[in-house]
Formats: sequence, structure tokens, C-alpha cells
Amino acid sequence: VIDGYSFHLKVAFSVVDYLTPSSPNDPNSHRRMGGVATRYLECLCSPFLCNDSAAATTTAIIPPTIQIFPKPTHDFRLPTDLSTPLVLIGPGTGIAPFLGFLSHRRAQISSLESKQAAEVASEGTWRGGYELDPEELNISNSEARGLNLAVDYMRKQRHGEIDLFFGCRYRDHDWLYEKEVEEFRTMGIVSRSYNAFSREEGQEKMYVQTIMLKDEACGSRLVDMITKQMASVYICGDGNAMGRDVQEAITRLLAEKKFGKQSDEREATEKAVEYVDQMKRSGRFVLDIWS
Repeated sequence: VIDGYSFHLKVAFSVVDYLTPSSPNDPNSHRRMGGVATRYLECLCSPFLCNDSAAATTTAIIPPTIQIFPKPTHDFRLPTDLSTPLVLIGPGTGIAPFLGFLSHRRAQISSLESKQAAEVASEGTWRGGYELDPEELNISNSEARGLNLAVDYMRKQRHGEIDLFFGCRYRDHDWLYEKEVEEFRTMGIVSRSYNAFSREEGQEKMYVQTIMLKDEACGSRLVDMITKQMASVYICGDGNAMGRDVQEAITRLLAEKKFGKQSDEREATEKAVEYVDQMKRSGRFVLDIWS
């Protein structure tokens, strides 16, 4: 709590937990290993997730304290123009920063109809020696126009569409922030939500890049947003495979749907690669990936 306002920080993490390779000549092989940071966080969270009411009560009385060290980023942030469409690609825990993006966009859109600045302007014209009840300074929408240039400007802003890509292994196990994303869809913040599940029993393995390439409507919309609507693309998550594969999928779609009609396959691919590189240089294609 800062200055009377309550702030909440959400953290998404995958617990590192694995067995080392087994070797008959090594008595220390086949050991269970865990991540230093993620296992520690798991221990802190477990009382809230278990059915032990006593443990949960004790934790509530003495909440755990975690030291964090934020690392500011100058690139991985929303465009200043509210009308810029967004393509957010965040499989697994990579979706975490996009919850912040969507919350920020929701606040921006909510401010379009805000009359708070106009009310403050009205209060500033009063020079009496006593406080007035807020109802006595009620400002209608028509009266609010013109009292604050920033409010009038924001009201005329058109907010761009947002397409969100998410992927995980199991629909019922690790579909992170499912309810939150659905709420953003209901509010109209998220225009399209594409979800891929790679380990569903009896179903083909699906990844976010698979949806882009196999779903014709999705692929065409993606190219249209990037090339015609000048959308900004953000990729967050695993850098070993996902980051590379998604970039290759987008490059392939651009080669086929934008440059393929005027060029042969090789030339179209070269143009698509250069187009993505230009997007990166201009800040329209941003990655936050890790290995």
C-alpha cells in the first residue's frame, strides 16, 4: 500500500523440477533436481494452494516477504499511440507481461470517457472558503467537453485491435490466466484469442506457430494486421524453440501472402526476412525471450 492506494504484483513462473540422466556406473545419477528460485517460490505458495486450513491461516497471519529487483526495459512496452493494433504472442509464462499490457490498455480506454479532469477544472473556478459537496459540482458529458484538451483528445482516439496467442501443454492443467483473458475479450480489449495445446490426449500437437500456419483465417488476419494496419508484434517466452519458430512462421506467412504473388519463393522469403528485420529496427517487432 502506497499513499493509500493498494498495488498488486502478479508473478508467473514454472517450477524447475527434473531427474538427472540415469547411469548404472554413477551412484549419484537419476537424482531429482529443482530450480533454486522457483522451488523457493513454490514453497512460499504451497500453503495457499493446499487444503490445510491451519497452514493457510498461519501464512495469512505472517505473510511471506520476497525481495525483488526490477529490471526496467526501454523496448518491451506499449506503443504511445492508442490506435496501434497489437499482436501479443506469449506461450506458457510468456503471457505474464501481456496481462499488464491489457490492463494498461483497459485503463487507457476507460479514461476516454473520464470526466475527472473536467470536474477538477470546475472545482478550480470556486473561490469560496468552504468545501462543496461533489453533487453540487456535477458535470455532464456535454459540459465536460472543452474543459480539458487532453480529455477531448483522448475521446477522439480510436483504440487498435489486439490479437493474443497463448499456448501450453494441457488445457486443464496449465492454461494460465484463462479467466482474465476471457474477461478482456468480453470487455472488447482482446479482439481475437488463439490458444494452442500441445499434449492433449488424442489430438494433434498444436503450438502457436501451428495455428498461424494451419488456420487460413488466422494467417491472413495476421498478415493484414502487420502489413496494412501496421500492428506491433510482441513475443515473450522460451527462446530455445518458440521464439525462433514463431519468427519463422510469421516470415513464411509474409512471404506467401504479401510477397509471393510478385516474386518467386526465394525472393519472396528474402523480402519477408527484410520486412521483419525492418520491423525490429523500427520497434514494431519486439522480443523478450529466455533460454
